[in-house]
Amino acid sequence: MLNFFRRRFSRLCLFLSLIVMALLFGCKPAKVTPIIFRVMTFNIHHGEGVDGKVDLDRIANVILEANADAVALQEVDRNTRRTGGVDMIKELGKLTNMHFAFGSNLDFQGGEYGTAILSKHPIQSFENHALKQVRDGEPRGVLQAVLDVGQGQILFVSTHLDHTKDQAERLFSQSQFDDLFAKYKDLPAIFCGDFNDTPDSELYKRMSEKWVDSWSLAGKGDGFTMTSSMPSRRIDYVWVSDKKNFTMRWVDVPMTKASDHLPLIAEMEMKPVPHPMGSEQLALLIIVLTFLSAIPIGLGITIFKANQSSKSI
Repeated sequence: MLNFFRRRFSRLCLFLSLIVMALLFGCKPAKVTPIIFRVMTFNIHHGEGVDGKVDLDRIANVILEANADAVALQEVDRNTRRTGGVDMIKELGKLTNMHFAFGSNLDFQGGEYGTAILSKHPIQSFENHALKQVRDGEPRGVLQAVLDVGQGQILFVSTHLDHTKDQAERLFSQSQFDDLFAKYKDLPAIFCGDFNDTPDSELYKRMSEKWVDSWSLAGKGDGFTMTSSMPSRRIDYVWVSDKKNFTMRWVDVPMTKASDHLPLIAEMEMKPVPHPMGSEQLALLIIVLTFLSAIPIGLGITIFKANQSSKSI
C-alpha cells in the first residue's frame, strides 16, 4: 500500500510540475508585430485662427483630415472666459470621437490653460508634470499618456516650452526630461510638441542626444510650422525614442489657417511593448499555484501517516 502511494505521489508531482510550467509559459507576453501609427502635434492657439475667430469645428476638421491615431495639442483652454467657458479638449474629443487627456499648466481667466492629448486608442493612464523654472514666467509642463494600441503599449507625450528669446528656460526644461521619462524607460516613446526652438539651437542639439527627430528621417523641405501665414521657422517636433522600435514612413506639414501654427504629421511603423501581466491574472496565478501546492502536501501527510501505521504494525 505504501509503495502504491509513493508511485501516485511521484506521478502527481510530475503532473503538477507540467501544469505549473504551462501556466508560466502562458503568462509570457504575447509576441507583437509592428503596426502603422500616425501622430500629429498641433499648437491650436486656443482655437483661434489667423482670422481672429475661435472655431473648434475648424480645428477638429484639421485633426480628422489628418486621420491621426494620436494627437498632441498645445495652448488648449478649459472653461476660460476668453473662449466662452468651453472645455476645449472635451469638445474636441466629441468632435473627433477620440479619447482625451488634459494637462493644466496655468489657472487662467476662471479656467485652465495647458496641453492635451487625443487618441483613437484607450488611454490607460496619464499624468502632467509641472516643469521647474529658472525665473518667473508662464508655467510649463509635460503631459505623458500610456496608450493601449491593441498589441501592447506606448508612451505618447505633449509639451510646450518657453517662447522667450533667452534659451535658458528651455534648456533647464530639457534637463528635467530624463527624470520624467525614467519611469517609462521600457516603453517606446513619442515626444511631441512646440519646443519653441529651431534645429540650429542648443536645445535641438541636446534633444538629439537622446531622441530622434522624425523630420530628419523622412521630412522633405524645410518643415516650417510657424507662422501659418508666413512659415519661416521649424519649432514643432515629433521625436521618437529610438530607431529600433520606430521606422519613419513619411512626415508632412499641411497648410491651414485654423491656428497661428501649422500642424506636423508623422506616420511610422512602430513596435509596441507587450502588455504586462495584469493584477487579476497575477492573482489568479497565485491562487492556482497555492491550490496545486496544497495537493502534494496533503498527499505527503497521508503517506507519512500510512508509513507510521505500517511501522506500528
